[in-house]
Amino acid sequence: MSSLPASDVDEDDVFDHRFSRRLQLKSSIHFTPVAVARRAAHLLAPDPGMRVLDVGAGPGKLCVIAAREVPTCSFVGVELRPHLVRVARELTARLALTNARFIEGDAFELDWSEYDAFYFYNPFAEQLHNLDFAIDRSLTLAPARFLDYVTRAGERLARARIGTRVVTYHSLGAPPPPGYELIERHPIGTDCLELWIKMPHAGADGPTS
Repeated sequence: MSSLPASDVDEDDVFDHRFSRRLQLKSSIHFTPVAVARRAAHLLAPDPGMRVLDVGAGPGKLCVIAAREVPTCSFVGVELRPHLVRVARELTARLALTNARFIEGDAFELDWSEYDAFYFYNPFAEQLHNLDFAIDRSLTLAPARFLDYVTRAGERLARARIGTRVVTYHSLGAPPPPGYELIERHPIGTDCLELWIKMPHAGADGPTS
C-alpha cells in the first residue's frame, strides 16, 4: 500500500476526507482538530521514547497526527468499535507510520503503567447524549456507565507514577485525581487544551519512581 504525501493530513477537511461521509459529519464534534493534535503531541511527549495512550481513539486522528509530529515517541490508541479501529489502522498503513498503532478493546483491560502520558477528549461522553450526538449507534445511552468509566479512569491515573502526563481537550469528564497539577492551559474556541502532571506532593497516590 503506497504512503500518502504529508499534505494529505495537514488540514482538517483534507484529513477528514479519508473518512466515510458519516464520520466526516461527526468529526467536528468527536475528533481532535489537526492543529490541536499537533500541540497536544508536544505536551504529551516532550522527550524521546515516551509512550502515549489515547483513550477512546475513534478513527485515530490524534495518534496519526501526533506520530507524524513527534516521530521519536509512540502513540497507541484504544477504541471499542472495530470499524473505527480498522479505519485508524488503514490510515496508519497508508501514511507508513511505524510509531502509531491501535488496539481494539476496552481501555480498562490494558496495563496503564506501560504509558508515560494519556490523552482524553471526552472519551465517555456518548454515554450521556442522544443518538444524534453519538458517532454511531453501537453504544447505548447509559449515564451510570459514564460515571463508572470516569471513576475508573481517575483510579488508574491516581495509581500512575510521578511525572505521568495527562492532556485533556475539553474534558476527561472530571478533573484528574489529587496529585496532578495543572501546568498549561490553552483556550481554543469554546474548548480548552490542558496539561496536567503528577507531582510528588504530600498525599499523592501511587509510586514515586
